[in-house]
Amino acid sequence: MATIADLITKRADDPSTALLFEDESWSYAELADEAATRASLLASVPGLEPPHIGVLLDNVPEFVFWMAAAALSRSVIVGINSTRRGPDLANDIRATDCRWIVTDTRYQGLLADLDLDIPPDRRLVIDEEPYAERLLDHAGASIDVRAEPADLLTLIFTSGTTGQPKAVRCTQGRLAAIGVGLNSSVDLSGAVVYQAMPMF
Repeated sequence: MATIADLITKRADDPSTALLFEDESWSYAELADEAATRASLLASVPGLEPPHIGVLLDNVPEFVFWMAAAALSRSVIVGINSTRRGPDLANDIRATDCRWIVTDTRYQGLLADLDLDIPPDRRLVIDEEPYAERLLDHAGASIDVRAEPADLLTLIFTSGTTGQPKAVRCTQGRLAAIGVGLNSSVDLSGAVVYQAMPMF
């Protein structure tokens, strides 16, 4: 059974377009490179493998890069619902054992007064200069994949219509099988797939 990491590494030299966002685009090769850079950043902090990474972002390329990085590093992405506030938001982050937070200046204020026990060096704000500098330190990292289909890749919260939102577990194998299955039943060659729903 394939993993998401397998799907990324198989196309790590592919120059065709993988991701479009506004006026920018990234090839599969560039996506793999962005993922490897972030996976290297995660690996640079000892004793946190495999960490849970809370991503509090809109649907921006960084969300995709971090999901791919998690696949390559056997880490777990926790999609943080940007509509949650205060104690509810803090509970979501603590209940999923987030050891890193990736956010931007738009949402950083939501975290300011929360007791999360996440040190400043593991709170990454993607539109601030220190973040770009840290990525530069890990640019060009090689991909060292050891992922297994049973590896947990994402925790995605339910909408909470029947109570508090619950984190749904999605493994690398499950998500890869969904993608491979869709690709085998629907001709997506030359297509652009639009992500309409929030990635959290």
